[in-house]
Amino acid sequence: MSKDRRLPIFWAGALLALVACASIAGIEDPDPANGGDAGSPDGGVQPGDGISITPESVTITTSCTGSGESRYITLTNQTDADTTYELQIPEGSAFALRDASDASTPTLKGTLAAKQVLIVYLRVTATTAGTYSGQIIARVGERVTQLPVVVTVSGGSLALSPTLIDFGEVRKDTNSPTQVVQLENTGTEKVNVIGFEAVGGSGTDFTTSLASGSLVLDPGAKTDVTTMFVAGPPGPQITTAFEPRTETPTCGALPKLTLKGTRVNQDVTVNPVLLNFGEVDCSSAGGTTRTISISNYSGGLVPFTVSTASTRYSVDPPSGTVPAANGNTPGKVDVVVTLKAVGAALDTYNDTIEVSTTGPQAKTTTVALSLKTVGATISVQPTTLTGFGGDEIESFTVKNTGNKFIYLQHTSSDSSSFRLVNNSDSSPLYPGISLGVSVKFVAQGNGQRSATITTTRRDTPVLSLFPSSAALCEPAAVVTATAKR
Repeated sequence: MSKDRRLPIFWAGALLALVACASIAGIEDPDPANGGDAGSPDGGVQPGDGISITPESVTITTSCTGSGESRYITLTNQTDADTTYELQIPEGSAFALRDASDASTPTLKGTLAAKQVLIVYLRVTATTAGTYSGQIIARVGERVTQLPVVVTVSGGSLALSPTLIDFGEVRKDTNSPTQVVQLENTGTEKVNVIGFEAVGGSGTDFTTSLASGSLVLDPGAKTDVTTMFVAGPPGPQITTAFEPRTETPTCGALPKLTLKGTRVNQDVTVNPVLLNFGEVDCSSAGGTTRTISISNYSGGLVPFTVSTASTRYSVDPPSGTVPAANGNTPGKVDVVVTLKAVGAALDTYNDTIEVSTTGPQAKTTTVALSLKTVGATISVQPTTLTGFGGDEIESFTVKNTGNKFIYLQHTSSDSSSFRLVNNSDSSPLYPGISLGVSVKFVAQGNGQRSATITTTRRDTPVLSLFPSSAALCEPAAVVTATAKR
C-alpha cells in the first residue's frame, strides 16, 4: 500500500508548438514517433486549392503523471504564391498552441510561404481529469476551416461535499448525532479508497467511516462517509482535518475534510450548527432535508422557537417545547429544515437559522445554511449567420457558462437548406469550454432560405457508459441562418 497518495500534475512535454519545418526555419523536423501520426497526410482537409491541413481531427490523451501523446497539425502550401494564415483556440479550451518560444498561446498567425510546410504543436492545459471537446479555427487566405479536438486527461480524482462539518455544542461525555459527507470520484479512472486519516489535529475526537470500510469508486460514482464527534470531557473547540487514503495515487491534491465541535457542560444543546445542502441541480423542485437537534438534559421543560429570514427554506416545527430528561436520556426535538425549489440562477447561497431556547439556560444559537446551485448555461456567438460564400459554410461558437458539464445536441429547422457538419457534440462540454458548430448551406433551388439552429441538452449520453450530464438551466440557445442562392 503506497504512502504517497498524491501526484502533482505535470504538463511539460505535453504538446503544442508552432514551428516551421527544417527547410524553412532551421528547426528540427518533428519526430514521427512522438506525434507524427497526428500530422500525417491521411484524412486531411483542403481549405483552398493547393492548401491542405492534416489531420482533419485531433485526439490527445495524457495522464496525471505527465505521460501522454504528442500531437501536431500540418499546414501545407503547395502553390507558388504566399498566403496568410491564422490559427485560433476558443477561450476556455483544454489545450493551447505553443509558439516558437515555448509559450502557450490561443492565437498564431503569419504568412505561409509558397511550398512551405508548417508544423503546429498542441499543448494540453486542462488540469482536471476528464474528456474535453474543442476546436482549432484555421483561416488560410479567405477560407475558414474548423478542426475538432478531443482532449482526455486520464486519472482518478476525489472530491468531498461538504468539506466542513461543525457539530456545534455537544453535551460532555455524549456522542454527537452523526453527519454524512459525500465522497465522489470526479476523474476518469477507478479509485480504491481504503479509509480516512487525520492530517491536522488529533484523530481520536472524531470518527470517519466509509459505508463498506473500503471500496472502489468508479468514475462518476459517489459514496457516503459517516462522521461523528465522540464522547469526551468539556473543553475548548476541537478541530481536526482528515484526508481519504487511496491505494494508488490520484490526480492533484487529495481533498480535506475539516471536522470541528465543542464539548460543553450545559443542560441544553443545539447541533449541528452548519447545514450544508451541497450541490443542488438548478432543475430541482426542492424537498431535500437536514435536521437540527435540540437536546434537553435538565429536569424541566424547555420552550424554543426557530426562525429564518431566508425564503429558500422552511422549518418544522417553528416552535414548541423540548421534553425534560429521563434520567441520563435527554429530551429531544428534531427540527426539520426543508429546501424549496432553487430556480435557475447559479450561485452559492449562505443563510442562517436562529434557534432560541428558554429555561435553565436561555440562549440563541445561529445555524449556518449553505448550498450551491449547479447546472449548465450556454451562450452562442454570433446569433445570426449570413453570407455562406466560398465553401458555403458558416460557424458559431457555443460556450458552457455554467458550472457543470453538459452533452449538447444541435438541430436545424430546415436541414434540406442548412445542414450541420463537422460537429463534436458526442463529448461533454465542460464549464468555460467553447465548441464550434459549422452550418453548411445546401439548398438546391434558387431563392432566399432561412432556418433556426437550436442548441439544447442531449437527454442521454451518446454511450450508455458515460455519466449523465447536468440540467440546462436556461432555455435552448437559437441561432438564425439566412442565405440566398
